[in-house]
Amino acid sequence: MESSPHPRDPDDARAALVIADEARRRLTTGLRLPAGFSPLLAGGIAVQVGAASYGIAAQTATGVAVALAGAAVFLGVAAFILHRFSRINGVRVDGLASQVVLAAGAGASLVYLGALAVGIVAAFQSRWWLVAVASVAAGVGCALGARHWWRTYRHDPAAHARGASPRMLGLLAVAACLGCATLLVLG
Repeated sequence: MESSPHPRDPDDARAALVIADEARRRLTTGLRLPAGFSPLLAGGIAVQVGAASYGIAAQTATGVAVALAGAAVFLGVAAFILHRFSRINGVRVDGLASQVVLAAGAGASLVYLGALAVGIVAAFQSRWWLVAVASVAAGVGCALGARHWWRTYRHDPAAHARGASPRMLGLLAVAACLGCATLLVLG
């Protein structure tokens, strides 16, 4: 006895793809960012940049502790934002985690790195008002970058959903903390 699969009708496959695309579109358009997303993200990044600027310029154990505390504040804010997003929507979007934690967009990364550099140089010169301005600029730039990514993600989720996994983000955070601890011990 020979069994041959029944040939599928190409129109059925197309119809199934159309239904799946429509379900993805409904899910994507239904996703919402938590209230206060941008101000929380901007504040967390501003604290981290300010603390890092001070810590690097101080070049003391206290400075490293302040820099680590700033990183902890930022990671706490990022975890809170991502947890609220997941709780509100019932899903996790890895690309959003990358945007929030790593400022993975090109524009956000440039703003962050530029503001951090300005903040560090200003801290070495004890120009604390400029450290504050650079910190706020980093926070606002990264928050705007995350918002821009969110809009583009909602228009084409398949192209923008990829990002670093939460496990990878955790490993990067641990590596950064170990690097700072090493600097503290050796410095």
